[in-house]
Amino acid sequence: ARHLFSLVSDEILSELLRLEREGDRVLIRTWVGGDKDGHPGVGPEQTDASLNLSRQRLLGFVSARLWPRIVRDLALLQDDTLSSALGDLERARADLGRVTLADGRRLTRFRAALRELRERYQSVCNAAHPALAQLELLLFLFPGLVIPLELREERGLFERSAPIGRMLEYLGHLARGGRVEWYVRGLVVSMTDSAKDLLEAQALVLEVFGEVSIPIVPLFELPSVLPRAPQILEEALSAGLRGSIPGYEWDLEVMLGYSDTSKRMGVLPSRLAIHDAMAAIGKWAKKRAQRVLFFHGSGGSVGRGGGRTEERFATWPQGACATVKETLQGEMVERTLASREILRSQIHQIGRHQTAPPRPSRVSALTRELAGVAESTYVKVVDERDFQRLLASATPYTRLGTLTIGSRPSKRAKTGGLDSLRAIPWVLCWTQTRYLLHAWLGTGAAWLALESRLGKAGARVALNEAIESDALLRSYLRVLGFTLAKTVPAIWEAYVRELAPDTAPALVRRLKREHAAALDLARASTRDGELLSYRPWLRQSIRLRAPMIHPLNLLQLDVLRRKRLNSGHERLFRETITGIAAGMLTTG
Repeated sequence: ARHLFSLVSDEILSELLRLEREGDRVLIRTWVGGDKDGHPGVGPEQTDASLNLSRQRLLGFVSARLWPRIVRDLALLQDDTLSSALGDLERARADLGRVTLADGRRLTRFRAALRELRERYQSVCNAAHPALAQLELLLFLFPGLVIPLELREERGLFERSAPIGRMLEYLGHLARGGRVEWYVRGLVVSMTDSAKDLLEAQALVLEVFGEVSIPIVPLFELPSVLPRAPQILEEALSAGLRGSIPGYEWDLEVMLGYSDTSKRMGVLPSRLAIHDAMAAIGKWAKKRAQRVLFFHGSGGSVGRGGGRTEERFATWPQGACATVKETLQGEMVERTLASREILRSQIHQIGRHQTAPPRPSRVSALTRELAGVAESTYVKVVDERDFQRLLASATPYTRLGTLTIGSRPSKRAKTGGLDSLRAIPWVLCWTQTRYLLHAWLGTGAAWLALESRLGKAGARVALNEAIESDALLRSYLRVLGFTLAKTVPAIWEAYVRELAPDTAPALVRRLKREHAAALDLARASTRDGELLSYRPWLRQSIRLRAPMIHPLNLLQLDVLRRKRLNSGHERLFRETITGIAAGMLTTG
């Protein structure tokens, strides 16, 4: 929390205010302190700590950027009524130093004092004071003078005595005298499987707050559930789910999980499944006259739904681009908030495509064919015992417990297996070994099957025709090419040779052929047969960075070979994880 909130610097906060004045609304939320899903270390104490850290950050901005100007300018006017109103505001501000019980009442008092001072200044000077206007704008973007939380918990765990129940109770006591939604903006039901899951979450919110004051957000992330999403929403609304929350611009919020979906079925099949789910929900919403906000649980990498904005927009149903809500994870947080120029560029890029959204493109029959073969291959391989042995022995899988992964523990349960492994560590294992298997497994087999059916020349013609009209396929192949450009099969082979020399040699050979076929597909999708031909600077960057990462892999291998690790080995292991992730430009 300290690190993440430090990224929301005074410069970034000033830029958010600037963007708002120009008509570009950017709202920031945080999982930190609210994401209970599978995390034994999150409860009311962590919620309290997170809110207090973000309060300190926002008050620090007020003290450094706004308050000195307000005090200086009002002192120059020497007006007793203004001095009195400023004194009231200062006392109200001092009471906000810590987020404690009934903080809502103190915030209400602060808001009233700010409104009084602004009106008196307007009356005396016949003009608005810029710093007072900015302070009011800051309260509009951050109503609780905190970065609002997004709560999340897995279905079936919404009970008053459970941690999520105690977190909601704490927030209710905190907001007394104000509004709960100043502090928390939604409750996400992870692994949503039925209408019952959403109604249980709503019942808990109603029991604790006395009203449904925050949205209940289904998270659709299981391959078997995505096709049933409209049916689940219809049943939930018919059974009493209150989709419309006063003060919200939309009737219903729906979150889509990219990482867990791709972990279970492969990247291309998961993108197609999410596309189909969005289209079906959009059609259902139009028929029911519901305004739906899609919350994309995506990231920058191929396995987390990454891709160019215009190509992603072209795969969304009509109207879904008007408001964009998505997660920033891992290194993407730091990149986006690195400077005000980068943030502005990102927002304006989204804004340009919102102003003139691309015409939604249809998914081609070829994409569905490739995705079908890719999914069956992917599921078959990852379910094999030999594959799971390879994952456990030839990657950092067994050492994940030594890492300090801030979002959640690496596993949902101690039972082992792919289902228990979180999506982020799953990708991390393949990123660290430089194989990035999660991104291409199944795709190579699909390409080989297409070549077998149409011949090499026919497959290339069909592929190029589909790329021209199909934004989903085009976006996936672009990111696939970028991912494959970063793979170094020789490094992966070293991990196998050193850590698991006798584990599933036949499978290792199959994966090698699969990688080669995926590489051939990525090259066939470009005009000149070269990866990243549209971004030569990025290709050069990868080429220059790759050799600098090799020594870190050798050090990591040395640590992984050891049966027992002392504190020095654990520290070295963490350093190699960080260094390889930085060199690969992705943690996973």
